[in-house]
Order: sequence, then C-alpha cells, then structure tokens
Amino acid sequence: MRILAAAALLASLSCSPGRSPEPNRALQGAAAPEAQPRAKARGSVPEAAPVPSEPITNNQEPITPPPSPPPPSPPPQPITNNQEPTTSHVPGVACVALQPLGPVPQEYIDAAAAGLRELYGFEVRILEPVDLPESAWYEPRQRWRAEKLNDFLRDRVPEGCDRIAGLTTQDISTTKGDLEDWGILGLADMPGTAAVLSTFRCRRKVHDVSPVERFRRVAVHEVGHTLGLPHCPTYGCFLEDAGGKAETIDRETFLCDVCRERLGWVE
Repeated sequence: MRILAAAALLASLSCSPGRSPEPNRALQGAAAPEAQPRAKARGSVPEAAPVPSEPITNNQEPITPPPSPPPPSPPPQPITNNQEPTTSHVPGVACVALQPLGPVPQEYIDAAAAGLRELYGFEVRILEPVDLPESAWYEPRQRWRAEKLNDFLRDRVPEGCDRIAGLTTQDISTTKGDLEDWGILGLADMPGTAAVLSTFRCRRKVHDVSPVERFRRVAVHEVGHTLGLPHCPTYGCFLEDAGGKAETIDRETFLCDVCRERLGWVE
C-alpha cells in the first residue's frame, strides 16, 4: 500500500500545472542549429555589385578616335602669274609668252602683260629672263638687231603658247628702206610667231603719257602685227604707224572696228 501511495504522489507532482519540464540534459551544451537565410520577397531583384571605374591617367579626358577624313579633292590648277582666267577675243590664239631679254624692270613686264590680257583677252605667261644672243649684236651702232632677236625668239615659244614677245631695255634697230640701221620701238613678224619691243625709246620726250604706259601700247601694237594686222590709218588706233616718233603712241587708245573685223573679233 505504501509503495502504491508513493508512486501516485510522484505522478501527481510531475503533472502539476505552471511548471515546465526540465530540458533534456543530454542536449545542453550542443551547438544551436544555423540560422536559415531569410527568403527574398517575391518579385524582388538582387542588387548588382558595383563595377570599379577605370582610372583616367594624367587627368585627361577619355579620347574618342576621330572619324576618318574624306579623301582630298584634287588641287585647283594654278593661274599663271596670278592672273584671272581669260577668254581670248582672237580665234586661234589663246596664250602669249613674254620673254625678258636681260634684266627688265617688273613694272614694264606687268604693263605689257596687262595690255595683252585686257585688250585681246590672252593668257600671258612670263618666262625666266635670258641673255640677249650675241648673234644679234650690231657693232657699228652698238645696239641690237631686232630681226635677229626675232630669229632667236621663234624657237623659244613654250608649249601651250601661240606667240612670244621679247622684252628688253636695250636699243634695237632694223633696216628701213634705204636706211641700213634704223632705231625702233619694236618689230614683229606679220603674221607670225615672234615680236620684240624695247623700253629704250619709250623713255624719250615724255609728256602726258608715262614710259611704262607707252610700253604697254607698244606691246599691243607689235603683238597685233603677229596676228596679221598691218599699220592702220585710223587716227588713235593701236595699230597706227608711229612714223618714227614715240609721241605718236601717246594718242593710241583703242583698237578700231576695221582691225577688230580683220581679227574675226569674238566678244
């Protein structure tokens, strides 16, 4: 009986309310289970890891390669002696070469070129100076024979040119009628290729027209002969005969209609 009563008492004590059962002694000191990672919310996007930027050396801006350049265009053709493009008024003749014979002041060269360009519309090509040929020297009068200078010039017409005019500061001469040696301003083939003109007599008895302007008119006159124009009776025409006087050139200011018609003038 006593044994049964003690067992009943022990059972009642172990089931009394308000007391928690003792933890299993065998589990004390065991490692706690690892925490499981939290589940991510549905639809959330994982954060991307930051990408480190490349350093810019020497504090320079990033360099973008330039686009390829377009192919170069062909260079324009140069205009000889910096002149404007011209259109010849004389059929069959487009270019005249000016050949300095010895040193010639640039203002005279420019004046001759301007006269031919402005009146006839010719392209003018200025050549490098050359010495006067010894074959043209006339010892008795100590000057140069113009017809022999033209002989020298005919073989010097450059490719692309139709006429050549020699320019000199020296006194030139030729035979005129009964005069074996006659001093002149210029001489030309008529018609033909070559002409020669001198500044020497343009400097004599200067009044209203400068020597340079006289020389310009002589260039127009002599090259006109190479085109087939004879001396003209029209007063003041560029082809009027000087008659041995430089002053006659001072009144020559135009090319008359008769001379233009002879050339087949094209506007």
